[in-house]
Amino acid sequence: MIKKTCCITLTLALGLTAGAAQAFSLGDAAKLTTAVAAPESSAARSAELVTKLTDLNVSSEQAVGGTSALLNLAKNQLAGADYTQLMNSVPALQNLSDNSLSSQAGAVSGLLGKANPLAKTAAQSEMHSLGDVGNAFSGLGMDAGMISQFAPVLLQFIGGQGVSQPLMSSLASIWTTPATAP
Repeated sequence: MIKKTCCITLTLALGLTAGAAQAFSLGDAAKLTTAVAAPESSAARSAELVTKLTDLNVSSEQAVGGTSALLNLAKNQLAGADYTQLMNSVPALQNLSDNSLSSQAGAVSGLLGKANPLAKTAAQSEMHSLGDVGNAFSGLGMDAGMISQFAPVLLQFIGGQGVSQPLMSSLASIWTTPATAP
């Protein structure tokens, strides 16, 4: 009787787990990123940034997706050495970049026997302009105008990590819309 009860309990638990594990979203990626970590670890710093961004009245999923889109734009606009310097200087950004999210989601999805769901999200598509980032923000349920709110938070966070002024200036110019001529 005890053996049968254990088997039924195990079967029910596995069934509930399998049912809940069918989908993997940006929310799940945000949870992976904001997992409990040592206070000075890159994961804790990533969680700190996500928290600052959620103060803009966005969800943690939107914070992660928007950051990923902006980082993807920086990756495409900066010289390779500058992007590498950024990622090396601010390891917390590696947890929020498209490659990291995609690999985390891919690893979990692989365990579940699913295709990588983040490979096709708006935040993961190629970003070559602020218009592309705006489209990604829209795909995440945010107004494209939120870019102008995200950028200062990201720049303040990155500046606090000791990134060089020339790189900070490059990021600021990439992430801000040019002033319109009168």
